[in-house]
Amino acid sequence: MKQQVKSKAVEQDSEFSLCAVPESERKSYISLTIVWTGFIFAIISLMAGGTLALGLSFREILIASFVGNIFLCAIAVAVSVIASRTGLTFALLTRYSFGSSGSRIASLFVPVVNVGWYTIQSASYGHFVASIFGFGDVGEAICMVASAALMGIFAFYGVKAIAILGYVAIPAIIFLTVATTIRSVGVMGSLEALMAYRPSAPISLAAGITVVIGAWILSTATCLADIMRYAKSTKSAVAAALTGLLGGNILMLICGAIATIAMDEYDLTAILLGFGLVVPSLILMTTNIFTTNAANLYSTGLNLANSFKIGRTKMMLILIGISSVATLLKPHEADFYYTFLNALGNVIPPLAGIILADYFIVNKGRYLALEKSKFIRWNPVPWISWLVSVIIVFALVSLLPAVVANIPAPFIGIVLGAVFHTVLMKVTGIRVNLKETEG
Repeated sequence: MKQQVKSKAVEQDSEFSLCAVPESERKSYISLTIVWTGFIFAIISLMAGGTLALGLSFREILIASFVGNIFLCAIAVAVSVIASRTGLTFALLTRYSFGSSGSRIASLFVPVVNVGWYTIQSASYGHFVASIFGFGDVGEAICMVASAALMGIFAFYGVKAIAILGYVAIPAIIFLTVATTIRSVGVMGSLEALMAYRPSAPISLAAGITVVIGAWILSTATCLADIMRYAKSTKSAVAAALTGLLGGNILMLICGAIATIAMDEYDLTAILLGFGLVVPSLILMTTNIFTTNAANLYSTGLNLANSFKIGRTKMMLILIGISSVATLLKPHEADFYYTFLNALGNVIPPLAGIILADYFIVNKGRYLALEKSKFIRWNPVPWISWLVSVIIVFALVSLLPAVVANIPAPFIGIVLGAVFHTVLMKVTGIRVNLKETEG
């Protein structure tokens, strides 16, 4: 009986969710780049680019895209270094800063936000299908709810099918991105017209940078560790992370912005249909969103089921039900999407600051191996640091907008999180890993 339990545990941990990735399972730069870039090549980036075009000139869009991605790259490099050295998932890494029980709560933040992304993309796909067939408002609502449910079915039974769709998704989105950009420039008539574009409702450059950061800060600060822990070397992990952000993400942002400017339309569905790209866009939306979303829900369901000790099937049904109803709020529309990205851009950077400061400053670039470690259950310091940092950031945004107009909120958030955590850990003298205090 004990042997059966042990075998089951090993089988369930075939992805090394409870231990470091062994050297024999480490991957090359090419493998890591394909996985990470495939993750980056998503509808989310095109939509974020369209959001930028609503409030920035094209010159400002270029600046926001580059500055925002440089910020993301700085975090990506640091996270990649930690993940490749330790071989641990993000959830396991949080044990060293939040404690064993605190880690379970902190790591819940990621799947909860991922449910938000799942809902946004389900609503986008339902809206797209309804637009193609002219279903009207009621039909659109049915399509959005059905999309969330159908993608959930793929998450139940179609993991292998999702992997196959991934081979189609990347070429499809590259083709569509290039095609829409060429069409967009043709509609405007010249590059000069593009450079002369001015938005009707301008926002600050700092706000635009926050949108860029908000679109990928969650994945860069957390999910990236789950990929780069497989790296054969720190160098390959860093190179793969930079390739995805500087190559893939900047391209997607700029192309999404150009399409919005040319068509004077934020709605990605309306843009694609306006260009007459019905069949290519249907292939793109289906493969890309179904691949990303179904895998997203599958992973999220596993994590939450483990945290709440509820069966995976029951947890998946709960998540699908919540997401299906939430699509009726039309979260894919510009106002909601802009608010969502801004919230992520303000809330998550302090968490990234805490994780990075804990490894590089508090623990001086070294964590004791997981199997040799013994953690305290709760460390209040990162929670206090995170809460205070977020409060300060939102206070600055609300009360001193001139400050964040010049210094983007994510920059402030990550510095505050790092500083508070470092100082409080020094003052309190708390040792999270008890093994490091033993002779």
